Amino acid sequence: MAVSTDWSRDGGLVRIWSSAADAPRLRRPTDVILLVASVVALGLLALAAPGPTGADDAVDTVLARLEPLFGWLWSIVYAVLTLWAVGVVLLAALSRGRRRLLLDQTTAAALAFGAALTAGALAGTDAFTIVQGLVSSGPPVVYVATRVAMVAAVVVTASPHLARPWRYASRVVLGLGAVAAIGLGATNLIGASAAIAVGIGAAAVTHLVLGSPQGRLTDAQVLVALADLGVPATLVTAAPGRVGADNLLVARTDHGTNLLVKVYGRDAWDSQVVGSLWAALTRRGERAHVWGTRRSRVEHEALVTVLAAQAGVPTLDVVAVGVADQGDALLVTSAPHASLSLLDTGALGDGLLSDMWRAVVRLNDAGIAHGRIESSSVVIRADGSVALADFDGATLASDGGEPRADQARLLVLTAIAVGPDRALSAAVEAIGPDGLAAVLPYVQPAALGSGTRAEVRGAAWTLDELRAAAVAVAGVDEPPLERLRRVTPRSIGTLLVVGLLVYVVVTLLAGVDLASVAAALASADWPWLVAALVLSPCIQTALAGATLGAATARLRYVPVLMLQYAIQFISLVLPATAARLTLEVRFFQKFGIPAATALAFGLIDSVSGFVVQVALILLILVSGLPGFTSAVSSGSSTAASDSSSPALIVTLVVLTVIGVVVTLAVPRLRHSLTAMVPRARAALVGQARAARAALGVLRRPAKVSAMLGGNLGAQLLQAGVLALCLHAFGQTASFSQLVLVNTAVALFSGLMPVPGGMGVAELGLTVGLQAVGVPSDIAVSTAITFRLVTFYLPPIWGAAAMRWLHRHDYA
Repeated sequence: MAVSTDWSRDGGLVRIWSSAADAPRLRRPTDVILLVASVVALGLLALAAPGPTGADDAVDTVLARLEPLFGWLWSIVYAVLTLWAVGVVLLAALSRGRRRLLLDQTTAAALAFGAALTAGALAGTDAFTIVQGLVSSGPPVVYVATRVAMVAAVVVTASPHLARPWRYASRVVLGLGAVAAIGLGATNLIGASAAIAVGIGAAAVTHLVLGSPQGRLTDAQVLVALADLGVPATLVTAAPGRVGADNLLVARTDHGTNLLVKVYGRDAWDSQVVGSLWAALTRRGERAHVWGTRRSRVEHEALVTVLAAQAGVPTLDVVAVGVADQGDALLVTSAPHASLSLLDTGALGDGLLSDMWRAVVRLNDAGIAHGRIESSSVVIRADGSVALADFDGATLASDGGEPRADQARLLVLTAIAVGPDRALSAAVEAIGPDGLAAVLPYVQPAALGSGTRAEVRGAAWTLDELRAAAVAVAGVDEPPLERLRRVTPRSIGTLLVVGLLVYVVVTLLAGVDLASVAAALASADWPWLVAALVLSPCIQTALAGATLGAATARLRYVPVLMLQYAIQFISLVLPATAARLTLEVRFFQKFGIPAATALAFGLIDSVSGFVVQVALILLILVSGLPGFTSAVSSGSSTAASDSSSPALIVTLVVLTVIGVVVTLAVPRLRHSLTAMVPRARAALVGQARAARAALGVLRRPAKVSAMLGGNLGAQLLQAGVLALCLHAFGQTASFSQLVLVNTAVALFSGLMPVPGGMGVAELGLTVGLQAVGVPSDIAVSTAITFRLVTFYLPPIWGAAAMRWLHRHDYA
């Protein structure tokens, strides 16, 4: 079997390298995610380090039972782990042009060794033991497993350079090697896990500093792939003015014609997937391309291109599409003469501007949203006519927002090319003043691609000035901007900082230090916390029943359940009540329910939850059931104090008063608050008539029972989750007490204008648990874990539910 270690020569029967030796290096978003994940993993593992934990004992028990069968294998696998890393290093040293990879591997290994020393020292492992773990293949147990960490750093650093089969093989060898290290007694489960996290983090830092290739095919490989698809070519060159995550080339055929070739390489790194996922999570209406294969992506683009052409939209002709023998997916179309980004202003006449608008409007009228109207996707064909290209991000059966976003992008692009005046004239001619007014809410940075935003920054005008000019041309009042972003890097950073400050403040007010809380968390009985995590999603099954009861329209249970999970996702960035109302109104509108009626349904649902919460609190307080039976403890003792200390309650009152005073004293906040009053009054007057029909649900006993029963079930399930979290720390309380604590906190935090009640809920839970006799450090730890399983982790499956709603056109 022939093996080609240099891609620049030929296709080879077996690929070793993912890209050419001189391939450009980039800094990928994947490495940022890997670095953050590694740091978070090390932080969590540090709470239990150096072990052993219950999980370590369980793994040791399993491996001990396997000792008679596989005990002889551990030494061999551990040796293979080392030899594999040596082989990867030698491969880079012996391959032509790969010496730079040696520097990467050396840097990553050094970083991993230093990080292992640091993490081990923080966990109480002396440096000599950590160094000894590098050469030892047996006891004593070392935290962190030094050899595993350095091997992980070497193979993960080389991963972007290796072809996909070798990349996967490296991961398998690394995983088996970590298991072998545990089996040999060289480390334990948390030591091996920390070692892998250290290695991945070191490799991510190396990639971010020195860069890494994206696995793009070389010209020679593209020629081979084109021949596999029956499109023989003699020359392949880079497409002018085109950059992106995929390989975009121009091929010269045997007949002298040029073709545009888009390649999704088999070995391409996953930065485009990460970028797509980030866009889906942060922008409304975006869909993530996470599970799509290379074949499905090129076939999707080819299909949408053909459908657009059948609808009369000028496009580039599809010549071939498919997967070559080596697994690379290609889309071959006719090559354009130039793209909008390469044309001079003088070459863009009014006729071409009209053709661009006509093409985009016709595409949208056909029920297709392009999604990525940029200067590279608006092209001029060889005959001088306008065409649209790059349909990779196009969606079918798009709603009203996506076509408007397409048109907003085209307006900005043409303004960059010919100036705002000519661009607005062409827009009014194509879609009229009313159409231009409908586009204005989408003329904002969030609707534009990164390349377009960079071009706007270099223009002589700003987006605000463009919108102002458009308002004057359309003759309308300036409309509010459409909310396109769910979250931004700034909001995430703010969220993390606020979260850190919240937990610091909570521990200080509770009279305990972070070390006590960390010790309590480390002593948790994790099976009970896992049980709490499993029970947590059941809360939404009850809330879905309440939502079904609030609506007079016939709704299906599964979409409503997905709606409840999706609400958990957007609650990260919106106050709880606002998040619920916002998404529910959008959901109801998809069933043909007017906005005012949909808002009434949402309000009824929220009010019914409020009624249940108040009723539960009153029932427990007046019925003689156990409630707040002990004084609030704010001392440093780990046991509940017998003396009453109102410090926490006073602090809550003081913070509330400060918030009111600041709002009234700061002109900007005061004006925003006063401006909301007339708008709210006008909205309520306009919605009153539609709301009367919605209030008819209150005359139907079955609907009222569903609303109240669903919200009651949700409160009881939440109290059950709180009980499991408390039991994980060896404490118990009366169920009525936990219902009272949870309901009171949920009621108060739901009214606060804070995303998810962050800070308010944690502090309230701590105060409430202390009030029922829970020690301070256990109260803080229980509040943290309860919020983790009911608020901070649910957005993971909430994001999946949001994608489900978008995919089935429910949001």
